[in-house]
Amino acid sequence: MLPRLPLDDRTYAEIVQQSRRLIPKRVPEWTDENAHDPGITFIELFAWLTEMQRYYIGRIPDRNRRRFLDLLGVEPADASSARTVVRFSGVTKPVTLPRGTKLMAEDQMFETDASLPLVPLSLDRVVTRTEREANDVTATNEHANVPFYAFGIEAKAASKLYLSFDRELRPEERITINVKLLEAGKQMNEEAGHEAYIDRSAISPSARLSWKAYCRDEGTGTAGWMPVDMIADETLHLTLSGEVTFRVKSPMRTVTVHPASERARYWLCCTVEEDGYEMPPRIRHIMLHTVGAAQKDTLCEAVDFAVGGSPDEEIHIDTYLALYGRIYVQVQDGNGAWRYWQQAESWETASAYSQPPRLYTIKKDETNGCVTIRFGDGIKGAVPPPGRTVRVIASVPDFELHRVAGRSNGLPGQHFELYHLPCKKRDALRLQVGEPEADGAYKWEDWTRVDDFDRSGPGDRHFVYDPAKRLLYFGNGERGAIPPAQPENNIVLIACELGGGGRGNVKPRLISEWANERQRALGITVDNPNYAAGGADAETLQETLQRAQAELHRTFRAVTNEDYETIARETPGAAVSRVHAIPLFKPGLADYPRDKAEGQVSVVVVPYSLSETPTPSKGFLQTVKRHLDTRRLVTTEVHVIPPVYIKVTVNAVVVVEPQFVDEGQRLIELLERLLRPLDGEQGAKGWTFGRSVYKGDIYNALSGGSGVVYVQDLWLDGDGPHVQKSAGGDVILPPHGLVYSGRHDIQLISRTHL
Repeated sequence: MLPRLPLDDRTYAEIVQQSRRLIPKRVPEWTDENAHDPGITFIELFAWLTEMQRYYIGRIPDRNRRRFLDLLGVEPADASSARTVVRFSGVTKPVTLPRGTKLMAEDQMFETDASLPLVPLSLDRVVTRTEREANDVTATNEHANVPFYAFGIEAKAASKLYLSFDRELRPEERITINVKLLEAGKQMNEEAGHEAYIDRSAISPSARLSWKAYCRDEGTGTAGWMPVDMIADETLHLTLSGEVTFRVKSPMRTVTVHPASERARYWLCCTVEEDGYEMPPRIRHIMLHTVGAAQKDTLCEAVDFAVGGSPDEEIHIDTYLALYGRIYVQVQDGNGAWRYWQQAESWETASAYSQPPRLYTIKKDETNGCVTIRFGDGIKGAVPPPGRTVRVIASVPDFELHRVAGRSNGLPGQHFELYHLPCKKRDALRLQVGEPEADGAYKWEDWTRVDDFDRSGPGDRHFVYDPAKRLLYFGNGERGAIPPAQPENNIVLIACELGGGGRGNVKPRLISEWANERQRALGITVDNPNYAAGGADAETLQETLQRAQAELHRTFRAVTNEDYETIARETPGAAVSRVHAIPLFKPGLADYPRDKAEGQVSVVVVPYSLSETPTPSKGFLQTVKRHLDTRRLVTTEVHVIPPVYIKVTVNAVVVVEPQFVDEGQRLIELLERLLRPLDGEQGAKGWTFGRSVYKGDIYNALSGGSGVVYVQDLWLDGDGPHVQKSAGGDVILPPHGLVYSGRHDIQLISRTHL
């Protein structure tokens, strides 16, 4: 008996029964469902065809499914590494941590994304000040799960955020502050996922801030608040989480800031110069000495450098493996082949050669986290040719045991097992294949990793790596070149990275150990304040199929009204609460829909806000428009506009049961829930854009109140731009209008008093 296949989930009988159950709904006049009816015969015929089709679809092998996905431009997602931010403290002397510094979270290795200069500095106090109050939020900042408002709940102009340090900042110091915000419209749970990349150049901030430090003015000799030299502001004026990097321009002086007034301190002040935040910034954490880190363990890396071809050329590399591992240097010739140069202890011995030898020297500086490689002057050592011709290969000391992948025998379809290297990512490896020259030295050529050999030609130096089987595959001479046969091992790895997978999503403060003994001796402590997130294992074929189906339904081009609304909600850097697309409409159109703006569409956006009538700023509108302009049709002109708010006031006389005569406030609350611009809790929807407020809506809402007998009298008032009132007393809204509640006047009369 043949096995039941996954896609063959409905039998012939089930398909027939399903079809017959649809007859009363789809064709109610069809009353004869007996076997002699021709319609039943057709149902049975198509049920049989459907069952056969499903059976044959279920017989399609996985390799064919992968080819179909490839035609759609979809490939299985590779394993990904978890990412987080790590923080260093307890710095007693200046030191620079190189890029790729290895840290441990139990058995999981993490590496830093960039080099990080550390100086003895700590955050002493955090103070917020508004027009009405001043608060010391230092303790709140230290407990990262309690967000606080940076500029108060209103974030008005002249509101301030003060940061003090335990010592004076020197003008030559580059200081970086990491600000983690609680962003509107997002969940607070860090385990939910990893933040996606955001193009910050496409975001226009809603407000403008200034950063100043209390310094001595060299010109006047007096102290005061002076602007800092702002190097970078990834937060975009505290719109997004990110880093703020600056330098002070003059020597700092101490000053007292209330309520941290027990002594004078060195202060930095961030001031709201122009307000306009839709949601006032809420800070979860302000930190010093932070850097991004990813869950991986790089055993070997290859970094290419461009040189000018000058004598005594120097290159600088700031990676952990270069500083603490073994270094090899390759130089590329005019034919694209790479050759190893030799390390020299000094240039004195190089003068003995008749020809300038291929030498270089290495100088390691652990304090500054940098390695300097120097080449010769053309006499005592050769000069590398100009261009991107120098490659530094750095590896952990024991990687020599794993560098060699094997020896080519010159036959097609070779494969090599890397059983000792559990690489989970397809891009985890880079390799070279070598050929000997006349002098016995090898020249090495780069080979490129591909997913398969389908697009490879006979001369393409391609290889395939299968992480599940830990196998390297080479071509057959028709699809992909064959590595040349050699008597010695000639297939070597020049880059290798371990790591990736869901186990890297570790809890806060679990990254706490140094992998390197010399770095541990510095006495610096490390931790991760937040969850590591984004780590995932490689996608299975079934998961890829499901993702492909979801992507086919994902809106990526704005054509219909629904497309515009969906894309506007997904605008990066703009927390859009509600959106409404109005076709053939532009701002200022007098008589819509009688008058139409051909080829134009207006998108009304409502931001998340604490206000009763949320109004987007100019920057917010520009951000949404810029996002829509990249996805609209070429022939369509898009306008992104704010809503027009109409205040609706209800005046009513309601007859109620005697025991409810004092419950007028409950009826007012019913009206406020009805006449609101924003969506509420438990799926409650806000008022529909442009929908008129009819008396029937109000009658219906009031009638749902407890104890209401009937509504005796009712009239509506509407206040706002472009509002009209019908002859029957209904409030007619413009197409981009929303309502909010005024001060309703509800008079209750007992039924017994009539």
